[in-house]
Amino acid sequence: MYDDYNEILTIPQLADLLQIGMNTAYSLVNSGEIESFKVKNSHRIQRSAVTDYIIRKSKKRLKGLKMINT
Repeated sequence: MYDDYNEILTIPQLADLLQIGMNTAYSLVNSGEIESFKVKNSHRIQRSAVTDYIIRKSKKRLKGLKMINT
Protein backbone atom coordinates (compact mmCIF):
# COMPACT_ATOMS: atom_id res chain seq x y z
CA MET A 1 0.00 0.00 0.00
CA TYR A 2 2.73 2.45 0.93
CA ASP A 3 5.66 2.08 -1.39
CA ASP A 4 7.31 5.15 0.09
CA TYR A 5 7.60 5.29 3.88
CA ASN A 6 7.76 9.08 3.67
CA GLU A 7 3.96 8.94 3.40
CA ILE A 8 3.79 8.51 7.20
CA LEU A 9 5.15 11.22 9.48
CA THR A 10 6.00 11.41 13.16
CA ILE A 11 5.34 14.47 15.32
CA PRO A 12 8.93 15.78 14.96
CA GLN A 13 8.70 15.37 11.18
CA LEU A 14 5.33 17.18 11.16
CA ALA A 15 6.83 20.04 13.18
CA ASP A 16 9.77 20.25 10.78
CA LEU A 17 7.55 20.08 7.69
CA LEU A 18 5.25 22.88 8.89
CA GLN A 19 8.10 24.82 10.52
CA ILE A 20 6.31 24.90 13.88
CA GLY A 21 7.25 23.92 17.40
CA MET A 22 6.71 20.48 18.87
CA ASN A 23 4.02 21.77 21.26
CA THR A 24 2.07 23.26 18.35
CA ALA A 25 2.41 20.02 16.38
CA TYR A 26 1.08 18.00 19.34
CA SER A 27 -1.75 20.51 19.77
CA LEU A 28 -2.80 20.21 16.10
CA VAL A 29 -2.83 16.43 16.33
CA ASN A 30 -4.46 16.17 19.77
CA SER A 31 -7.23 18.61 18.77
CA GLY A 32 -7.96 16.62 15.62
CA GLU A 33 -7.12 19.51 13.28
CA ILE A 34 -4.63 17.14 11.68
CA GLU A 35 -5.82 13.54 11.62
CA SER A 36 -3.51 10.93 13.04
CA PHE A 37 -3.38 7.43 14.42
CA LYS A 38 -1.31 5.90 17.17
CA VAL A 39 1.16 3.05 17.11
CA LYS A 40 1.49 2.15 20.78
CA ASN A 41 2.02 5.61 22.31
CA SER A 42 3.38 7.38 19.23
CA HIS A 43 1.32 9.47 16.85
CA ARG A 44 1.59 8.80 13.13
CA ILE A 45 0.29 11.24 10.53
CA GLN A 46 -0.43 10.52 6.89
CA ARG A 47 1.11 13.13 4.61
CA SER A 48 -2.30 13.51 2.94
CA ALA A 49 -3.76 14.62 6.31
CA VAL A 50 -1.18 17.42 6.42
CA THR A 51 -2.07 18.40 2.85
CA ASP A 52 -5.77 18.45 3.78
CA TYR A 53 -5.02 20.67 6.78
CA ILE A 54 -3.04 23.13 4.63
CA ILE A 55 -5.82 23.29 2.03
CA ARG A 56 -8.48 23.90 4.73
CA LYS A 57 -6.41 26.65 6.30
CA SER A 58 -5.70 28.26 2.92
CA LYS A 59 -9.39 28.29 1.99
CA LYS A 60 -10.31 29.77 5.37
CA ARG A 61 -7.72 32.51 4.93
CA LEU A 62 -8.85 33.30 1.39
CA LYS A 63 -12.47 33.47 2.54
CA GLY A 64 -11.44 35.94 5.26
CA LEU A 65 -9.54 38.10 2.77
CA LYS A 66 -12.54 38.21 0.42
CA MET A 67 -14.75 39.46 3.27
CA ILE A 68 -12.27 42.25 4.06
CA ASN A 69 -12.01 43.37 0.42
CA THR A 70 -15.77 43.58 -0.16
